[in-house]
Amino acid sequence: MGRIRELAQKFINTFSDSAASTSPESPVHPVAVAATPSYEELYEKHSTTLKQLKLEKIHYGSGPRLLGEGWLNVDLTQQFDDAAGKVFVAINLVAKHPFPTNYFKFGFAEDFIEHLDQVESLIFLSEVFRTLQPGGVLRLSFPSLGGVLRRHFRASDYEGAVVGQHEAYTAWEHKHFYAEDSLALVARHLGFSEVQFVPYGESKYPELCNLDSRPSQQDLNIYVELTK
Repeated sequence: MGRIRELAQKFINTFSDSAASTSPESPVHPVAVAATPSYEELYEKHSTTLKQLKLEKIHYGSGPRLLGEGWLNVDLTQQFDDAAGKVFVAINLVAKHPFPTNYFKFGFAEDFIEHLDQVESLIFLSEVFRTLQPGGVLRLSFPSLGGVLRRHFRASDYEGAVVGQHEAYTAWEHKHFYAEDSLALVARHLGFSEVQFVPYGESKYPELCNLDSRPSQQDLNIYVELTK
């Protein structure tokens, strides 16, 4: 019992010392916290940048690969040390995009949409649709569900499924894969007038040619252009 009382008293003393250190007599140094810009502030800032620099093409989920002249590169965080004269802004692509309606002529996203779950991808595509001008085109490149099944789910048993889960999902933080028909269903529901599946690196639009950068994924990926 003596040992228990000793430990209890030690706890009480420690608590009292801690309380005393935060008493009104102790100096308090407030920490300054930067205010988060409102959507309206971000919209005004980025709209001004787009118009001043005449940026009408947008690269979604750019990561460390930035596209050059005429492109705005966007991602959640900065993943490079030097933009080398290229334009980048950090935004949340699964929230409302701080860009004008009917603005961009072209959009591009390579191996980005599979990092979103299904509802996040619906939000993203809805905002892309809103901010594309009529006739504007979004080019997407991403692993297809069929390609994922062929490459990573090689055995139809539990062990094979676990291997596939790791290779296709966990290792790369992937969440969801579209198939051609499910993507076309979503795109047309959102209002895109044309869904065209295209070969790697090829497009009838010069601005979208040769943007794909991962030739080893040609048997895995879907390449598609969605026209507003």
